Amino acid sequence: MLQEYDINHLPLLAFCAILRRFDRDLLMTMSGCTDDDWSYVTGGDLVIPVADLPGAYQLRHEIQANILAQLRATRPLDELNLHTEALDYYLRRMEAAAHDDYDVAADECVHHLGELFFQLLPRKEWRTITSYVTAVRAANPRQPRHLNRLTLFEGYVAVRTQRYDEGEALLAELLAQAELEEYVRIHALNALAQAHWYQTRYDRALQLYQQLLDVARENHNLLYQGVALINISWVYAELNYHEQALDFATQSLAIFRELGDLSRSADALNAIGNFAMGLGRWHIAQSHFQETIKLYESLGIIARLANLYWCQGFLHHMLGEEADSEAAYRRALEIARSSDYADPAVALDTCAQLGFLYQTQGRWSEAQTAYAQALDLANHLRNKHWLSLIYYRLGNVFKAKGRLDAAYSAYAKAIHGIEALRGDTEGEEIKLGLLGTTQQVYEAMVMLCLERGQHVEAFDYIERARSRALLDTLTKKSPTLYPALDQPIVSLAEVQARLPENALLIEYYTIGVLPRGESLINKLPSDNTRLREHLAFPPQVLLFAITRDSFEVHTTNLDPNTLRPLPNDPGPGRRLLLPRLLTLLHKNLIEPVQHLLHDRSLLYLIPHGPLHYVPFMALRSQSGSYLLDHQGPAIAMAPSATILLRNCLDRPHSSATEFLALGYNDEGERALSYAEAEARSVARLMDGQAWIGPEAKSEQLLDQAQRFRWLHIAGHAVYRPQDPAASELYLGLDDTLSARAIISNLDLEADLVTLSACTSGLSHVVPGDELLGLQRAFLYAGAPTVVCTLWEANDLVALLVMERFYTDLRKGRSAAAALHDAQVAVRELSGHELVATIERWCEENPEYEAALEEIKVLAQQSGDAGLYAEPFFWAPFMLIGRPD
Repeated sequence: MLQEYDINHLPLLAFCAILRRFDRDLLMTMSGCTDDDWSYVTGGDLVIPVADLPGAYQLRHEIQANILAQLRATRPLDELNLHTEALDYYLRRMEAAAHDDYDVAADECVHHLGELFFQLLPRKEWRTITSYVTAVRAANPRQPRHLNRLTLFEGYVAVRTQRYDEGEALLAELLAQAELEEYVRIHALNALAQAHWYQTRYDRALQLYQQLLDVARENHNLLYQGVALINISWVYAELNYHEQALDFATQSLAIFRELGDLSRSADALNAIGNFAMGLGRWHIAQSHFQETIKLYESLGIIARLANLYWCQGFLHHMLGEEADSEAAYRRALEIARSSDYADPAVALDTCAQLGFLYQTQGRWSEAQTAYAQALDLANHLRNKHWLSLIYYRLGNVFKAKGRLDAAYSAYAKAIHGIEALRGDTEGEEIKLGLLGTTQQVYEAMVMLCLERGQHVEAFDYIERARSRALLDTLTKKSPTLYPALDQPIVSLAEVQARLPENALLIEYYTIGVLPRGESLINKLPSDNTRLREHLAFPPQVLLFAITRDSFEVHTTNLDPNTLRPLPNDPGPGRRLLLPRLLTLLHKNLIEPVQHLLHDRSLLYLIPHGPLHYVPFMALRSQSGSYLLDHQGPAIAMAPSATILLRNCLDRPHSSATEFLALGYNDEGERALSYAEAEARSVARLMDGQAWIGPEAKSEQLLDQAQRFRWLHIAGHAVYRPQDPAASELYLGLDDTLSARAIISNLDLEADLVTLSACTSGLSHVVPGDELLGLQRAFLYAGAPTVVCTLWEANDLVALLVMERFYTDLRKGRSAAAALHDAQVAVRELSGHELVATIERWCEENPEYEAALEEIKVLAQQSGDAGLYAEPFFWAPFMLIGRPD
């Protein structure tokens, strides 16, 4: 059993605890240790001798851990002071040491410098750190590992004092060493990731933090696993992924608490409070902030309090407590601007949010001054994300003051910054996050352009606002389709030049769409109306109607928020099929441009936001006419005019000649009756191949995809709203093809992909009007035209539609016209006509007779009436992309 130590000897044992080894002379010099003290320390079982160093000892590990924990909990500054004394002692030893002792003294000196560095880091005492590093370097340590650590500390300080180029160069030089000490590698990865994060290079920061996490796990370094996780959480939060951020921060808190690291536990509590605030969980945020403040105050970490006061200022503002908000912001600025605890990053956050507080109060001049200060700081810190948001807010101030030219200029600078930042980013997830935090900038610019009568410029900005992450990936994959990679957006004149005279293009733009579920704006107190007005624009829908020789803009008061899907709704389009609602949607989305539809044979529709869930084919006028009318135009959808022209219309026609149909009925309760029959039928019509049955097909398809000009897939598709990239097609027993796999592995040469499958056309719409799902995946894979379904199509109806579709396609009809006629034909199909069709099928395929007998009886009973006249049956089918 270990000896219990005497509390009266705690100061002496504290010296021993911060030292890796000690002897009698060292303790006497540093702590005034007496002979009795030495006997106490070495006479029991508190210490163990150090091998190969006669007369040297170290505390037993459990004793050392206990003493340090007690010291950090009760007298946190003592540890810092003790390391300072140890550093001074070993610096003197280096100056006086003989050759044999020099490297030993240097080793201890650099060790204590490292301990001091990571205690001074949260205090942001950069000048103190620099003076210590300079003193140690002046003592001329010779070992490469010592020099590397000094370079690490210098690089770290350079990054944290915004000398980014210098810091990145030093850290990159270290990481280029093949035999770099793991201690240095771990800390250099973290510092370099921070340099990228601070400069809003989010994808590179996340890559480096993931490397840090991997290295820390490989080396069983629990501390830096926690560090990596908390830093990852902050990057996700800046990209508006608050749920993911909260998860990472919670993991880091558990690690820091397990290690007994109070300072980093406080950092994690602060992070959790921030992310809870982003989700509108006000009470959770406040309790975490209060706990963090207590910890920082007890640890004497004054510098970090500035960030906490900023957080409290923001929280007070959200809750409508404006006087408390301003007081908290000013308290944060006092610390962040002080000479001892200067923190430009916190000062930037605070000035920007203080400006926003003034803006919501109508204190325009004070808001403008605060924003100007924030702009200076954002430029100094190279924070492009904040620069864009501040210019946007400045634009709002100018607009409120009637200075429309200045507002236009500010919005233009904001959008330029957003697009430059997007262009510097590779990862699609990061692009989506960035676009999600900046959509209001585009909304403001579009509305300002319309107010100024600049309708052409408004069209340019709605194109720049939508599906940019998809556009970037398409541009990267097929650069020959985009003559100007830095500006691949089509102009209005280019759209008009490409439209045939018989075509109309309607591009929609939704404004004021709020997120579903937990979010800051949804949780604002109902009486904080002034703030709410500045966080979201009044909801409305804009219609941009374009023909070869005309251009019109219309505004409707339709609230797009009413069209948002319910959480986890697997078929949101179906709930919009109510007759009254279909008429209302027609009135708002079609009737304003009804006069332009006369004699048109082709209609392009480009939805936006929640309008992607609208069943456009089923929209019906008050007189009862469907948009998809017998005499009406064929309809083609697209994610944007740019993707329509560049990726679809401009894509060369395929040189492949083969047709492939895949069909799988599935098994059990989910089994379909006619998917395999449909695949056989359309393959026969197109003189192609049919791969049917439960056999696996996905690998064969991926290997042979470039052979086929036409690809048809009949069967189940599953839409996964929580992870749209995991939405998948069922191709055989235990054989699926997900949207993620299609994007990663499928390379098509096809002119047409037809997904005659349940919800194959359903996408999850995220901020930036990005569509996530199977249709996006096939566009990325190279298909210029995708036929798919918006909700679960009836099995037999799919067979009827597809047979008519391919029959007309084989006769030379365009894909859009063939689909239009097929849907109208099935809608008008009488019972007698269906009986005749079934009898023809059974004659061609006698094995179908039993499966079709029940349907045949129902058809006979219906006589001249239509079985499939309701939109549920014929309206889910749609064509995306090139219509021919």
